[in-house]
Amino acid sequence: METYHHSITRYLYEEFEKSAIAYLRTALEMFHKMRKLSDVNSQPSIGNLGITIELMLKTLIVKHNPILLFKGLSDEIQTLFVCPESLPKNFNWRPFDIELRSFKYKTKELDECISLFYVLLPEHKQELHAYFKLCALCRNASVHSVMPSFQRFELERLGFLTLRLFNILDDKKNVYGYQYLLTEDDKQFLAEFKNERIDRVKKIIEDAKEKSKHITTCRASTSVDGWESYVIECPICGADAILTGYTEIQFENTPDGYPPDASLDFFADSFECDDCGLKLNDSDELKLASIDLHYDRSDELEHWYEDQYEPDPSEYM
Repeated sequence: METYHHSITRYLYEEFEKSAIAYLRTALEMFHKMRKLSDVNSQPSIGNLGITIELMLKTLIVKHNPILLFKGLSDEIQTLFVCPESLPKNFNWRPFDIELRSFKYKTKELDECISLFYVLLPEHKQELHAYFKLCALCRNASVHSVMPSFQRFELERLGFLTLRLFNILDDKKNVYGYQYLLTEDDKQFLAEFKNERIDRVKKIIEDAKEKSKHITTCRASTSVDGWESYVIECPICGADAILTGYTEIQFENTPDGYPPDASLDFFADSFECDDCGLKLNDSDELKLASIDLHYDRSDELEHWYEDQYEPDPSEYM
């Protein structure tokens, strides 16, 4: 049964990979054409990039285990993917093979796939968090509805996410067999994207400094609720400004028998100051502006536990 388990997992993986790479070629070809045009509807390109990103995530997930990707699997198929050795030797797998090869079962949505990416490759979460938020925002609208107008800047951010995600999966051998080789247009875009980001951040900082010279009111004070925002002092004008990102609890290893030491950390991936207008869109831009990416929130641990583990009153009704 383990032989069949490996065979069907490999089949599902390769089918997703072929689809992902086919969309990747088409989406990037369209993306590069649209970048060279002005006053053009970006919805088709954004839609194809979004589908490509989703398929690459599903390729990663199904390679680890199809049970992580498919919804509504029967008990037999779940057992096959989790512990195939426990199935009896005379287990009739053929009816389930037909269901799997015909892709009868629905797969997880984009936001669920993004969450699994963070579980499987957590070292890339902070780097790509802001990009995935943008992708989740516009992917469904671009495919299933009429999109509001998006700037070329957002289109290029999705193009960057597509190429960056491919490179990550390729480097970690999570994409193989149907390789895509970066084209000259891809390489040129990545170089231009990096250089333009540096120039853009420099200009944003200069504009914020100039605007701060003309602020006549008292420095703004603000507060936020929730674990996806954090208030710091703006490095330009000194007003309270907001970082966005995510908060996670961390546990340090301790000797056996001792409870683990917990800390609460905020990981920043974007920034905005209403007073001077300084706005940074991802962790790389924060680095260029010399803004810290990590903040200790351990003094809020009690509040965190209350929010995360507060009992649902309906359970006691």
